[in-house]
Amino acid sequence: MEPEVYPPDTKEILPSDVLKTGIPGFDELFSIGGIPKGNIVIVAGGPGVGKSTFCRQICNNLASKKHPCLYVSFEESVERIEKSMISFGWDVERYEREGVFVIQKMNPLDILRIKFGSIGGGESAAEITAKIEPITIPRGFNPEVIVVDSLTAIVAATISKAKNYRIYLQQLFSFFEETKATTFLITETDEIPKRYSSTGIEEFLADGIIVLYNIQKGSVRESALEIVKMRYTRHEKRIVAFEITDKGIVVHPNRQVSID
Repeated sequence: MEPEVYPPDTKEILPSDVLKTGIPGFDELFSIGGIPKGNIVIVAGGPGVGKSTFCRQICNNLASKKHPCLYVSFEESVERIEKSMISFGWDVERYEREGVFVIQKMNPLDILRIKFGSIGGGESAAEITAKIEPITIPRGFNPEVIVVDSLTAIVAATISKAKNYRIYLQQLFSFFEETKATTFLITETDEIPKRYSSTGIEEFLADGIIVLYNIQKGSVRESALEIVKMRYTRHEKRIVAFEITDKGIVVHPNRQVSID
């Protein structure tokens, strides 16, 4: 990889400012050896490609080193998420007992009713929504990593209220910036996406975009990964192979894949 050259609008990243995901082969795709801490990253891809596994593996790797992680699910139950992580041999229940990993199941409809429901009293809608956090972090818990699974579920809940979703999204990104956590936002796309989020607003606001593919090659399918963008670091511009093993995702940075 070429020596690091920082564009004018970026900053120098120190080793202490790098989030090492611990996913084999993935961190090698970045010149600084990982993702800049505090970045808000979209993890996009079609159904069943491994987006949730990717993010859960990051949480497992960080929690195993005592770095607090919060996983917010708008779809799957806590029990199903725990079961899926245990299937890879990850000791999620121990991390929960130790207080370094929290899984929250939230209903997007409930959140949106609270934020955009009927307004009473003399306050405006803007004043009331400004007082309500877009997600809830347990009191006293300061996560270094936050995963939202998924933004697509929120879009579905606001299908007839596009303006509400835009307001929520802007507040969500501002909220994550204030937490200073490295945040991963899962979005559901086509198998070979031309857009990496439901509205296009998300990818404009995000610091990074990681796309997972499940590409059909004749009678077989091949899993591949691409870093479309990542602020504050240089990264590989190639689409590379990955596989989901019985211990989790393994990225093969030297195995290039064509999606044509």
